Amino acid sequence: MTDPDPSARRLRTRVDLHGGRAAIRLTGEVDLGTVPGLRRAICACLGQHHPCALGLHFAGVSFCDCTGLNTLLWALLRGRPAPAAAQRTVCRLSRR
Repeated sequence: MTDPDPSARRLRTRVDLHGGRAAIRLTGEVDLGTVPGLRRAICACLGQHHPCALGLHFAGVSFCDCTGLNTLLWALLRGRPAPAAAQRTVCRLSRR
C-alpha cells in the first residue's frame, strides 16, 4: 500500500508547552515536500494554544531549502498581532 503522505516520514514535529510559550521541535528535512506539514503544525499550535511566544527548534533539522526559509518568514508574519493587540514573538530559531 502507498503511503498517502510520504513527506510525513521526512519531517516530524513535536509541540512543547511551557507556560504561555510554545516550542515546535523539528526533526528531518524542511523542503518543498514537507513545508505543508510544517505550516499545518504552526497554524494548529497558534490556533489551539494561543502562545505569547513560539519557538521553532531546528536542532534536528538536517536540511532546509528556500521554501523552508520562506515558511519561516510566513510564520513570522502570521504570528504578528494587529497593532492594538499584545505583542507575540514568533519564529525564534534555535539549533540547541
